Amino acid sequence: MFSTILYIALALFALGFSIFIHELGHFIAAKKRGLIADRFSIGFGPRLFGWHRNGTDFRLSLLPLGGYVSLPQLADMGRIEGGEKEDADRLPPISYADKMIVAVMGAVFNLIFALVLSLVLWGVGREIVKSTTVGFVAEEIRNADGEIVPGPAYAAGIREGDSIYSIDDKQVPDWWYFQNAIATSVGKEAGENGRRLVEVGILRDGQAMEFTVYPELVSSERMRYIGIEPETDETSAPIVMRLEPGMPAMEAGLQPMDRLIKLDGEEIISGAFLSTYLANHGDRSINVTVERDGKEITLPIQPRIKEGENSPRFGFAYDFQDKTEIVHYNPIDQLYRFAETMKMTLFALLHKNSDVHVKNMSGPVGIVHGLTRMAQIGFIDLLWMLALINVNLAIFNLLPIPVLDGGHMLFATISKVIGRPLPQKVMENVQGAFMILLLGFVVYVSFFDVGRVGRDIGLIDDEPPAPAEAAPAAPTTDEAAP
Repeated sequence: MFSTILYIALALFALGFSIFIHELGHFIAAKKRGLIADRFSIGFGPRLFGWHRNGTDFRLSLLPLGGYVSLPQLADMGRIEGGEKEDADRLPPISYADKMIVAVMGAVFNLIFALVLSLVLWGVGREIVKSTTVGFVAEEIRNADGEIVPGPAYAAGIREGDSIYSIDDKQVPDWWYFQNAIATSVGKEAGENGRRLVEVGILRDGQAMEFTVYPELVSSERMRYIGIEPETDETSAPIVMRLEPGMPAMEAGLQPMDRLIKLDGEEIISGAFLSTYLANHGDRSINVTVERDGKEITLPIQPRIKEGENSPRFGFAYDFQDKTEIVHYNPIDQLYRFAETMKMTLFALLHKNSDVHVKNMSGPVGIVHGLTRMAQIGFIDLLWMLALINVNLAIFNLLPIPVLDGGHMLFATISKVIGRPLPQKVMENVQGAFMILLLGFVVYVSFFDVGRVGRDIGLIDDEPPAPAEAAPAAPTTDEAAP
């Protein structure tokens, strides 16, 4: 529990620092251009604490939904941000260039920070599932409605050992890109009830082949899935994927994601070793050594014969770790990959045939949880996600939406085109309306974020059960493993 709190604190700091970097870009640009910056706030709403220096109130505010630098000459946000309304008419006017430079520098600083992080990742490397070779093809899967249906990839003709090289004519560099490409795909047959479809290019024995696959929606997120998984490394330690209630493994304290290391002090070298050892020693308690959070823990577990079965079992399902390798993407390539991911998501969000909706996006709760998970995996993965978030912050803030930096740039450009300032009252009303919409958006996505977090940590289990006779074959269990 204490380590979890530390990871959450680290995630909050990482997100807060990204916001600070963004606002620092605005602040430095404003000062360099001779503008007045009366507030520098992390968060919105009432001031919690802070200090005054050189005419600027540096503060931490109540609502941790972002941050802002108050620039009365750029746009009056006083009423929205909880401060006093400044009399902008008495302040020196600023040029169109001042407005555009100051507005864009927040995104520029986020990109610079992401570039610095990418330089670190380039140097030390990051372990990912680089290979796009298919290691498992499900003949049946459970869809979002709890129905057992044919596995889309298997039905289309894709088989274990195939290597995926394209999705909808886009090159697939690694497994992470493949997953995103499937989830954000927008292909659909003509007609009101047309099936979802995606074109998958594979290499089989050196020959290029194309398959039309009809994805199914899976999980409570209702995301597209075609029923394949990457190849695994069977030389690595098996990982506990699932525990059976009422069976010895769960009662002894075994947990999902524990890495199985030894049985009675003997190193586990394969899945066959697990099943053979259990068959030979299932009549007594077996000391199962696992790796959890970097520490080895030994749990004595007495196998038991479940009612209706003939052989003793521990009662867990396991799988092997995906086959990974260390990659050293150069920083520009890495930033391009981040931007492309954001572009794919935004395109899917706006496309009528897509299954990506606003509820699938993450707000502050989801972002902090994601950063927490990455921190638990490792510091390098935390840096990677932090770089991704900073690229996303840069792109999102440049969208031409009032309240965002892109909105300020839009107002400045409109004023430049029509040759006169926009009415202050109109700007305040538009900004206020979009601030309410933004807060509503944050509340909406946070509601779904809470559900996702609850499912991830095991507090919520609302997935529809699969019929026992048609359960898909995923992690190894029963005769092949304890």
